[in-house]
Amino acid sequence: MTNRKTLFAAIAALALLASPALAGAGGNGHGNGGGNSGGGNGGNGNGHGNAGGNSNSNGKSGASHGKSASAPGQVAKTDTDTTASTTADTTTNVSPKEKNIHAKLGRLNSLQRNINAYMNSKSKKFAAIQAFVTQSAKAKNAQTQLDALNAQLAALTSLTPEEIAAMSPEDQAALPGQISDLTEQVAAQQKVVDAAAVGTDPASLDAALTDMANKPVDAEVTAWAQGVLAGKIDQAAAKLQAGTTP
Repeated sequence: MTNRKTLFAAIAALALLASPALAGAGGNGHGNGGGNSGGGNGGNGNGHGNAGGNSNSNGKSGASHGKSASAPGQVAKTDTDTTASTTADTTTNVSPKEKNIHAKLGRLNSLQRNINAYMNSKSKKFAAIQAFVTQSAKAKNAQTQLDALNAQLAALTSLTPEEIAAMSPEDQAALPGQISDLTEQVAAQQKVVDAAAVGTDPASLDAALTDMANKPVDAEVTAWAQGVLAGKIDQAAAKLQAGTTP
């Protein structure tokens, strides 16, 4: 009888010893040992040893999943920020100075119209500007012709003795007359340029702007108008050069 009790006690002790080891290896461990003896039956002993280990292999991966689950949110936020930044970069911003000048222009904003409007407008308010642009175009073409004549005259008068000697006798004989003729043409064209320049000076521009404007014309407005009208004058000059009457 004593041997059986001893055997059951040993089994229970082994179960208790095994339980912590299994718990450390697997994650959770439970061990129970019990012994009962009943004198009525002479001797009764029961020993139970249970060891259980649960290892949650998803514990770490679950945490990892939780962490990676936040990644799409982060990416989405980054994409949103990038889109917002791109939108901000491509948006055309009008500076306060630009807003201010256009507010000051009033009716003069019409100076941005195309060249056909300048040539064909019947507006009395537009007439002075129209005349200024047309006359400036004529002056521009006159100056272009003068520049061409001066270039020809310079080419003849700058010939070296060696270059003249290399010319045919006929060309050498004609050279003085050509120089004289070009000199006269230059003088005549200079008078055309001077006449065409009348009405194209800054005072004439200010008068034309004032006649058209419905707001005060200051230096800033005048400078803006000069920049816009320069392109219109070039276009009008090209039409005149092509034989199109403004």
